[in-house]
Amino acid sequence: MSMSKKLFIIAAVIIVVVAISGGFYWFKQDNSDTVDDAVILSQPIIKWQEITVAEFKPKIAMRINAPRIIIHSNYRVDNEVNRAIQQHIESIKDYFINVTTMVAEDNDETNILNIETEVLLVTPRLISLAFTSTERFAGINNRETERTFMVFDLVNNKIMIEGGELFPDALSWSRAVTIMKKNLLSDYKGDPSCDLSFAPKHNGFAASCIGVDWSRGGKHLSVMGNISMSVLQEFLTPSVLSDMMQ
Repeated sequence: MSMSKKLFIIAAVIIVVVAISGGFYWFKQDNSDTVDDAVILSQPIIKWQEITVAEFKPKIAMRINAPRIIIHSNYRVDNEVNRAIQQHIESIKDYFINVTTMVAEDNDETNILNIETEVLLVTPRLISLAFTSTERFAGINNRETERTFMVFDLVNNKIMIEGGELFPDALSWSRAVTIMKKNLLSDYKGDPSCDLSFAPKHNGFAASCIGVDWSRGGKHLSVMGNISMSVLQEFLTPSVLSDMMQ
């Protein structure tokens, strides 16, 4: 066998070995990616629980409707998102108890807190929740119903602080917030000073502005509403936009 023919055979063998090795590598990588996606991007299951709490000094009654998120494929995320929900509800409860202790009259009237939780959006990538709290204090003027939000990033296992991660950059976030606040307060008559909070929902955003109205002597202000997707979609990151339009 000639030298050139031997070299040709050796080269052919090397090419085949490299091709098989490369194919095995991509097969493993493909499999790995598929498994990771299955773990991270598993559709959550939501179960509901109703919690009632009663205290007698001062007299308090609390009713809380709360979700329990179940992600069978990733218990770490499962635990984190449920811990975040619990902490959010606890913060509302603690504020109510503090106000009750400081300002509510000590009589036979019951101070009441009701928390209703709504799932605004649930996808394999994020969970968006709204918490609507109604407070009734004994012996004082009651506050308006308030709505707060929590958005949990299931892929990165963290709460989205102020919704900034929903937008590609700070400028997009700032412009979207300005539009949402203007839209939400467009029909409000008065001199409001309030902080905007918001969360994505199907084809839009739920928004809330909590603060005071200076035209009414600094009286408590709570404005709630929905913002259409059409005025905000140009500012959103593509993945979030896709989730909201599902």
